[in-house]
Amino acid sequence: MIVARRMLADRRRATAWWAIGTAALVVFTVALYPAVKDQAQVEDLLKTMPEAFRNMIGYDAAVPMTSPAGYLHARLFSTVAPVLFLVFGIGAGAAAIGGLEETGRLEPLLANPVTRARVAAERYAAAIGLLTLLGVVFAVTLAASGRPAGALAGISAGHLIAAAAAMLALAVLHLSLAYAIGAATGRRGPSVAIPAAVAIGSYLIHSLLPMAEALAPVRYALPWYWYLQRNILAQGLPPAALIAPLAMSGVLFAIGWAAFQRRDLR
Repeated sequence: MIVARRMLADRRRATAWWAIGTAALVVFTVALYPAVKDQAQVEDLLKTMPEAFRNMIGYDAAVPMTSPAGYLHARLFSTVAPVLFLVFGIGAGAAAIGGLEETGRLEPLLANPVTRARVAAERYAAAIGLLTLLGVVFAVTLAASGRPAGALAGISAGHLIAAAAAMLALAVLHLSLAYAIGAATGRRGPSVAIPAAVAIGSYLIHSLLPMAEALAPVRYALPWYWYLQRNILAQGLPPAALIAPLAMSGVLFAIGWAAFQRRDLR
């Protein structure tokens, strides 16, 4: 795994800063919970908001916003944290092959006694490893800081891990798309822009579709629906939140890996 270790070493400082920022975000969000938990008017205000807005923050009338599960879902798991993980994941996936080739560092790597297949597989694995590390930092920080603030009351460890895993699976899907595009084109630009557009577009569609009942079945094909169809912290993990994105990630990896074997380097 020399190739993978090299990518991990190259991105260690950037990943460390991402980890620090992630931990700070979690601690800051958890620290605000005591100011919200007794504010019944927050729930009343949300009920008056447009449905599209409630969908965007993952609001569920069955799980009050002032409860720990409702608060963390709305403030972390359905908004800021997925965006953070998607940005990091797309960047790592784009850098795996496309970014390396665009900067001219791929050919010197391939001049060593390593095959294209090995480079493609190990750099994808390294990108997944970096994203997983960030997920571990997120979950551990939340577990450590949430209980003193009362933000994990009533939330089982299993549900917390499941919610973090589902969010990670969503990010892995977009990382894999970025990887596949970069491996097929040798360019970083499209491998960042296209997954970002897919993430934003599918999020907006997921949020607005409930307002158009005739198009409601479309949501079952959206990654954001798989992830946000229920409050995982309170109601447990829907199988599609893990199975669907990870299965698609495997397909995208295979496509990128195969495309990289067949094309000429830029």
